[in-house]
Amino acid sequence: MDTAWRDRVVQDYEISRPASTRLEFGLYTTSLIAWPAVWMDDPTPYGVLRRPGIVDIDQAVHEELMQRLAAHLSDPARAQAVVTRAVGHRERAAATLARAERALTNAPTAKAGTALAEATAAFLPVMSTHIVNWLLPEAQWMSFLARLFDDKDRARACMLALSTPAQTGHLLAAHQDVVEAALAVQGGAELASTSSGLAARIGTLYGAGTPAARAMPYEDPAQIAALVLALADSPDPEAEFRQIALARERTAKLREAWETAALLAAAGDPGAVACVRSIVTILSWACDSEERRKVLRHSYLSVVRRWCLDADRDPAAVTLPDLLTAGAAS
Repeated sequence: MDTAWRDRVVQDYEISRPASTRLEFGLYTTSLIAWPAVWMDDPTPYGVLRRPGIVDIDQAVHEELMQRLAAHLSDPARAQAVVTRAVGHRERAAATLARAERALTNAPTAKAGTALAEATAAFLPVMSTHIVNWLLPEAQWMSFLARLFDDKDRARACMLALSTPAQTGHLLAAHQDVVEAALAVQGGAELASTSSGLAARIGTLYGAGTPAARAMPYEDPAQIAALVLALADSPDPEAEFRQIALARERTAKLREAWETAALLAAAGDPGAVACVRSIVTILSWACDSEERRKVLRHSYLSVVRRWCLDADRDPAAVTLPDLLTAGAAS
């Protein structure tokens, strides 16, 4: 939650995320301050840490960085390079997290701590990407599209269509996994092993809050088994997904139609065409990126919690510096 106060912008996660652990506050504030370096190779820090959870940003620095970000994203080649970089950050974070998961299962606590420190360092740029998703120059893009179409309502419809994820959202994807498990059980698969595997794959995603300090409900195979059984007992578990598939097909066609409409409206003006291509590139990536980040975030916090239990640490009290030096401290 950012608030303008005198000559500064205050980002206060104590208000916007009051149930966060000390680690979560550290992840958000550290990645917030670092986003210009992560995204634009700009060493200017985005504010200073007042205390874990609160960052103060000089208003002039904020405005200058917003202008630089808008300019940086206005070129299609730079926009694509940003997306490529962000995807690389996410893939590295996923790989290091998978290593930490394996180490937590198979290695001594000290070795698991080292792997977790690497995963923590790799995850911070992914969190900086999340920060930038909230700072995208959408008001400028909306004004540009309104001028392009000479119609604010069409501009709004275009922005909405371009901001629709192309990939299945994380909750729908998780639910599809549950439906597939129910179909497997209907076909004779063993419930306990099916539910155990499902809990490991998607258990961190279901339920209110995060898995930072306590397990999510469906990390418990017994609870997810009840969900699988309820779906297995229904006459047609896949019915809702046929409807969802049709809706997603309509949405994809609408997104493509609005992209084409914007490019046609910009035809003859190379600058306008470049702007449209940049907007399409960033928006199509941004909405999918948030879905993938949420999955990584919950998986990461779950691994941290389990490592804390093995290392006799309090997951609600562990901090980001603790995790970045976890191997040395174990």
